[in-house]
This record gives sequence, structure tokens and C-alpha cells, in this order.
Amino acid sequence: MPASLPDLCVLIPVFKDQAGLTETLEVLAADSHPFDIVVVDDGSPQPIHCAPRHGDHDVTLHRLDRNRGIEHALNAGLEIILARGYRHVARLDCGDLPLPGRFERQVRFLDAHPDVGMVGTWARCVNDNGDYLFTLRFPQDHDRILRYQRYVPALLHPTIMIRTDALREVGLYSDRYKTAEDYDLFVRMGRRWHLANIPEVLTQYIVSDTGTTAAKRKRNLVSRLRVQKDNFSVADPHAWAGLARTALFMAIPFSWLTAVKKKAWK
Repeated sequence: MPASLPDLCVLIPVFKDQAGLTETLEVLAADSHPFDIVVVDDGSPQPIHCAPRHGDHDVTLHRLDRNRGIEHALNAGLEIILARGYRHVARLDCGDLPLPGRFERQVRFLDAHPDVGMVGTWARCVNDNGDYLFTLRFPQDHDRILRYQRYVPALLHPTIMIRTDALREVGLYSDRYKTAEDYDLFVRMGRRWHLANIPEVLTQYIVSDTGTTAAKRKRNLVSRLRVQKDNFSVADPHAWAGLARTALFMAIPFSWLTAVKKKAWK
């Protein structure tokens, strides 16, 4: 590994969200922790642009010739990151912001826990205007995470940091589970490596009424159900309950769920 290469690279996929990318890059530019950034433009009709350097951080912009979906954009970025030899990769989506100290905390955690392949954080959730909605709090230890994941993902994708050695072992994102590619990766990672969450709010996450979370929710639930079925254990009552929960949530409007979370998860 070249001496000038930092341990960490931040991976940001983008599709038709120049404003969100610009906001995220401005926050990253002010972060003093050493890292590089890889931005993957997933075939946006109007090509995404960004400077080759933000603050002290080198930025690589890789453009795909057509829109193929986030899992392909993520894998294109990961191929660059793995080829260069970074030790860790952190995820962010456009408009989502790392709060002060996040990357340093996660790198220290991975260095102190060599059995952990992936670590997430808690998240402060806001709407498109930046207004606070609720806080997402996830289980901290590996066994509770595995049990939780029988129902839903136990980490939030834009909060995670992954050990690249673990990623090489378990493989990249699958295209079998559209909009649930993260859930599948979490499940596969949890079979071979420990998973963890730092119980601190270290990421600001947008719950958008117009973004992927709402517009593709039904497809996400169908893919989630497929992940659960493909990893089903007849002897595990949580596996049965997880399938039932996902099927039930298909009938509940997204707006209802957001309203409940706003009241229950303040």
C-alpha cells in the first residue's frame, strides 16, 4: 500500500442528486480525519460533477454509462476501493451527513475488535427540509443483531463502515435483491464475521417522502421477504415471525409508519 494512501475510503453512489452530493461533500471537506472519497454516478442523465479534492480529501468520480441500480454503482466503487488497498470503506448516501467524530470512532472500533467485519451507528433522522423526525437506535452486540435481523436489517446502510478484508471474503453486493442489497450483505457478513453498532448518534439520515425509502418501499419489502426466505431456518421461531412481520408491513402505508416512528422514537 502506498504510504500516502489513508486507511479509509468513503463510498457515495449518486443518481440525479447533484445538490445532495454537494451538501455531503461540503461536510466531508470539513472533517479532519484522513480519508479518500469515491463517488459513483449511476448514469445520471445530466452527468454529476465534483472537484477532485474537497478539503484534505482526494475525490475520484466514476461515471457509469447507464443507470443500472444502486447495487451495481456500489460494486463499481468497491472494485476501485479494493484494487487500491484501503483497509476500511465507509458508506454515505447523497444528503446524508456524518456527524463529528463518526469515522474516527468507527476506525478505532474496528482496530479494537478484529473479529468485527462491519460496524454501524445510530442515526438522527430528518425530513427533506432538515427537520428532526426521530432517532434510529439499533442493537449493539452481535447476537442481538442476528436475532433482530430475522425481522429487519439491524444496521442502517449509510452509517456502516466495513473492513475490506471481510468484504473480500463474503463478496460484494448481490443484484438478486433489488433495494434490499444491504440487508443481504448484512446477513452474509454476519455468518462469517461479527456485526456491531456504536450506540451513539453519529449520522444524520434523510427520510424522504420522494426518495427511494418511500417510492420503492413495496419492492424493498418483496426483496426483504426473499432474503428472509433464502436464509430461513425452520427451527427458529424468529424466522417465522420475521416472515409474518414483513408480509404484514406490505399492507401498511409508508406515511403511517413514519408517523408512528415520529411519536415512538423521539
